[in-house]
Amino acid sequence: MNLIIIDDEPLQHFIMERMLSLYLSNSVDHITYSSNAIEILKFLETNRNNADELPDMIFLDLNMPVMNGWDFLDSYKRLQQKVAKSITIYVVSSSIDPGDILRSKKYLSVKDYIIKPMTKLALKKIFDGDSPNEMMPN
Repeated sequence: MNLIIIDDEPLQHFIMERMLSLYLSNSVDHITYSSNAIEILKFLETNRNNADELPDMIFLDLNMPVMNGWDFLDSYKRLQQKVAKSITIYVVSSSIDPGDILRSKKYLSVKDYIIKPMTKLALKKIFDGDSPNEMMPN
Protein backbone atom coordinates (compact mmCIF):
# COMPACT_ATOMS: atom_id res chain seq x y z
CA MET A 1 0.00 0.00 0.00
CA ASN A 2 1.27 3.45 -0.96
CA LEU A 3 0.36 6.54 1.06
CA ILE A 4 0.73 10.28 0.69
CA ILE A 5 0.59 12.61 3.68
CA ILE A 6 -0.07 16.25 2.77
CA ASP A 7 0.39 18.58 5.72
CA ASP A 8 2.35 21.79 6.10
CA GLU A 9 3.42 21.02 9.67
CA PRO A 10 6.58 18.89 9.99
CA LEU A 11 5.36 17.74 13.42
CA GLN A 12 2.34 16.10 11.78
CA HIS A 13 4.65 14.29 9.36
CA PHE A 14 6.67 13.01 12.33
CA ILE A 15 3.54 11.88 14.20
CA MET A 16 2.17 10.01 11.18
CA GLU A 17 5.55 8.47 10.42
CA ARG A 18 5.90 7.18 13.99
CA MET A 19 2.35 5.88 14.20
CA LEU A 20 2.50 4.15 10.83
CA SER A 21 5.86 2.55 11.56
CA LEU A 22 4.83 1.42 15.05
CA TYR A 23 1.36 0.12 14.30
CA LEU A 24 1.13 -0.62 10.59
CA SER A 25 4.60 -1.32 9.29
CA ASN A 26 3.48 -4.52 7.53
CA SER A 27 0.59 -2.80 5.73
CA VAL A 28 2.47 0.11 4.16
CA ASP A 29 4.99 -0.21 1.31
CA HIS A 30 5.78 3.44 0.61
CA ILE A 31 4.93 6.79 2.23
CA THR A 32 5.43 10.20 0.64
CA TYR A 33 5.34 13.23 2.92
CA SER A 34 4.68 16.65 1.43
CA SER A 35 3.84 20.12 2.63
CA ASN A 36 2.96 21.23 -0.89
CA ALA A 37 -0.40 20.13 -2.29
CA ILE A 38 0.45 21.59 -5.71
CA GLU A 39 3.44 19.23 -6.04
CA ILE A 40 1.24 16.26 -5.18
CA LEU A 41 -1.32 17.26 -7.81
CA LYS A 42 1.47 17.50 -10.39
CA PHE A 43 2.71 14.06 -9.31
CA LEU A 44 -0.80 12.60 -9.67
CA GLU A 45 -1.22 14.20 -13.10
CA THR A 46 2.18 12.97 -14.31
CA ASN A 47 1.57 9.41 -13.05
CA ARG A 48 -2.17 9.21 -13.71
CA ASN A 49 -1.73 6.21 -16.04
CA ASN A 50 0.72 4.35 -13.83
CA ALA A 51 -1.32 2.68 -11.08
CA ASP A 52 1.81 1.30 -9.37
CA GLU A 53 3.12 4.84 -8.77
CA LEU A 54 -0.17 6.24 -7.53
CA PRO A 55 -1.07 6.22 -3.85
CA ASP A 56 -3.83 4.07 -2.43
CA MET A 57 -4.59 6.68 0.20
CA ILE A 58 -3.99 10.35 0.82
CA PHE A 59 -4.15 11.94 4.26
CA LEU A 60 -4.93 15.61 3.63
CA ASP A 61 -4.71 18.62 5.93
CA LEU A 62 -7.12 21.47 5.18
CA ASN A 63 -5.35 24.57 6.46
CA MET A 64 -2.17 25.02 4.46
CA PRO A 65 -0.55 27.98 2.70
CA VAL A 66 -0.30 28.26 -1.09
CA MET A 67 -2.94 25.57 -1.78
CA ASN A 68 -5.28 24.55 1.02
CA GLY A 69 -7.00 21.19 1.30
CA TRP A 70 -10.24 22.44 -0.25
CA ASP A 71 -8.39 23.72 -3.32
CA PHE A 72 -6.61 20.35 -3.57
CA LEU A 73 -9.92 18.49 -3.39
CA ASP A 74 -11.46 20.72 -6.08
CA SER A 75 -8.47 20.19 -8.37
CA TYR A 76 -8.36 16.45 -7.69
CA LYS A 77 -12.08 16.19 -8.46
CA ARG A 78 -11.35 17.37 -12.02
CA LEU A 79 -8.40 14.96 -12.33
CA GLN A 80 -10.01 11.97 -10.62
CA GLN A 81 -11.68 10.52 -13.73
CA LYS A 82 -8.32 10.41 -15.54
CA VAL A 83 -6.45 8.57 -12.76
CA ALA A 84 -5.72 4.87 -13.32
CA LYS A 85 -6.96 3.77 -9.90
CA SER A 86 -9.25 4.87 -7.12
CA ILE A 87 -7.49 6.90 -4.41
CA THR A 88 -9.12 7.18 -1.01
CA ILE A 89 -8.70 10.52 0.74
CA TYR A 90 -8.94 11.09 4.47
CA VAL A 91 -9.19 14.70 5.60
CA VAL A 92 -7.10 15.08 8.76
CA SER A 93 -7.69 18.50 10.29
CA SER A 94 -7.62 20.38 13.57
CA SER A 95 -10.89 22.05 12.53
CA ILE A 96 -13.90 20.92 14.50
CA ASP A 97 -16.20 23.21 12.51
CA PRO A 98 -19.32 21.19 11.59
CA GLY A 99 -19.39 23.11 8.29
CA ASP A 100 -15.97 21.74 7.36
CA ILE A 101 -17.04 18.23 8.28
CA LEU A 102 -20.22 18.48 6.19
CA ARG A 103 -18.37 20.10 3.30
CA SER A 104 -15.89 17.20 3.19
CA LYS A 105 -18.80 14.79 2.66
CA LYS A 106 -19.55 16.45 -0.69
CA TYR A 107 -16.38 14.99 -2.21
CA LEU A 108 -16.81 11.41 -3.40
CA SER A 109 -13.09 10.74 -2.98
CA VAL A 110 -13.17 11.68 0.74
CA LYS A 111 -13.76 8.58 2.83
CA ASP A 112 -13.78 10.29 6.23
CA TYR A 113 -12.91 13.38 8.26
CA ILE A 114 -10.54 12.83 11.17
CA ILE A 115 -9.88 15.38 13.89
CA LYS A 116 -6.18 15.83 14.71
CA PRO A 117 -4.27 14.35 16.27
CA MET A 118 -4.46 11.05 14.44
CA THR A 119 -4.98 8.21 16.90
CA LYS A 120 -3.91 4.59 16.88
CA LEU A 121 -7.58 3.56 16.92
CA ALA A 122 -8.41 5.71 13.87
CA LEU A 123 -5.47 4.27 11.91
CA LYS A 124 -6.40 0.73 12.89
CA LYS A 125 -9.99 1.27 11.71
CA ILE A 126 -8.81 2.77 8.42
CA PHE A 127 -6.52 -0.15 7.67
CA ASP A 128 -9.12 -2.67 8.83
CA GLY A 129 -11.51 -1.15 6.28
CA ASP A 130 -13.77 0.54 8.82
CA SER A 131 -14.63 4.22 9.09
CA PRO A 132 -12.82 6.02 11.92
CA ASN A 133 -15.95 8.15 12.48
CA GLU A 134 -14.16 10.34 14.96
CA MET A 135 -16.34 13.37 14.27
CA MET A 136 -18.49 12.61 11.27
CA PRO A 137 -22.13 13.48 11.94
CA ASN A 138 -24.72 11.15 10.41
